[in-house]
Amino acid sequence: MKKLIIALLLVATTATYAQETKAVGDFTEVKVFDRMRVNLIKSLENKVILKGKDTEDIELVNKDGVLKIRMDIDKIFDGNETFVEVHYNNLRVIDGNEGAEIVVNELIEQPKIEIRVQEGAQVKAGLEVENAEMRAVTGGIINASGTAKNQNVEVNTGGIYEGKSLETTDTYLRIQAGGEADIFARRTAEVKIRAGGDVHVYGNPTELIKDKFIGGRVTVMK
Repeated sequence: MKKLIIALLLVATTATYAQETKAVGDFTEVKVFDRMRVNLIKSLENKVILKGKDTEDIELVNKDGVLKIRMDIDKIFDGNETFVEVHYNNLRVIDGNEGAEIVVNELIEQPKIEIRVQEGAQVKAGLEVENAEMRAVTGGIINASGTAKNQNVEVNTGGIYEGKSLETTDTYLRIQAGGEADIFARRTAEVKIRAGGDVHVYGNPTELIKDKFIGGRVTVMK
């Protein structure tokens, strides 16, 4: 009897924590919601591998090349025990929402990348690009490292940009309504602050342009 109970428990656990591979077609943008944890993996084919709890409740929708990953409406904001591997061959935009956690497992090497976070979501990525577009708002956090020739950063309403390890030639930063940003620039750093914000500038840029209105602080780190 005891062996039967253990066997049934093992079956139930396996059913609860399943793994499933999904074909999702071609996409160039990933949007993640509902506190889900996602690893982005460079691959020859586009596919999604689902792991963990309640994988049957994950919704994958690819519309016009935008892949949206979220929980079923009955499980909204309950994706923290579910893990997703997104295998991609061409990715232009990474978009985190609603507390999602996204990690890029390998260095992104391409001409341009855009990363957006909001609503407490987090993205961690290593880059080797010509141009980087970053946007962190409403408590979202971007952690970027590597190299970029140019970057444009927007931080708003409590967003955080951790970019001191992303070495750039030129950086343009706009921060407003609070928020924090660490940037690295060798030639030009242009910083605009509106209604508060805290900025740390690394890289000892040749030219530092500061434009502040109603508070805010810019600190050059030696």
